[in-house]
Amino acid sequence: MQPTLAPSEIETPEAATAAAVPERISFADYLRRYDSIEGVRSEWNAGVVEVYTMSSNFTHNELLSFLQTLLRIYLDLKSLGRLVLAGVPMYVGDDQPAREPDLMVLLAAHLDRLTPKYVNGAADVAVEIVSPESDERDRGKKFLEYEAAGVPEYWLIDPIRRQVTFYLRGEDGHYQSAVADAQGRYASRILPGFVLDPAWLWHDLLPGGAEIYRMAVAMAGEDAR
Repeated sequence: MQPTLAPSEIETPEAATAAAVPERISFADYLRRYDSIEGVRSEWNAGVVEVYTMSSNFTHNELLSFLQTLLRIYLDLKSLGRLVLAGVPMYVGDDQPAREPDLMVLLAAHLDRLTPKYVNGAADVAVEIVSPESDERDRGKKFLEYEAAGVPEYWLIDPIRRQVTFYLRGEDGHYQSAVADAQGRYASRILPGFVLDPAWLWHDLLPGGAEIYRMAVAMAGEDAR
């Protein structure tokens, strides 16, 4: 016997359609409403808010800490620009997603793009560290979006497959993967002297503070003296 529903419990086609359509909000509203929500990670996708579950991923956190420290010291030694950490949106227009890379580099010439709550324009380098829940986005949607936004370099660090790819944006506006040097390292075209050796990343114990500092000094060259 089927239960009898009260008229208020019967879902009309119009109500079902309305429920299926996600709420659209402006980027300014997104910054106000999602600025301090804890336990989830969100991104503004041209009016629609995408919410992801935050996972506790030790490998991801260790790689992020290592790259953050290395890049910050290198940038300070070279006086090249600023490092922006995860959770800051990169706004490139109302019709485009405002993604939040794990790390962003803004060169000194573009520091006017940095506001208290977001980056207003394309970063010079975007870095994503692949996790199981972000694999498809990092390789697909974000690759195309960063390319279209004009981000000159997109670094994809994949601990799942133990792969590193530096994508460099060509004059035709498309990314091409950089070729490793004879030592298997990948060199940045935007950051002079900066090279990343994938072998540094896959050890159970990543380089510590003193070793990271020596790496950064070697990359900075004469600017570090």
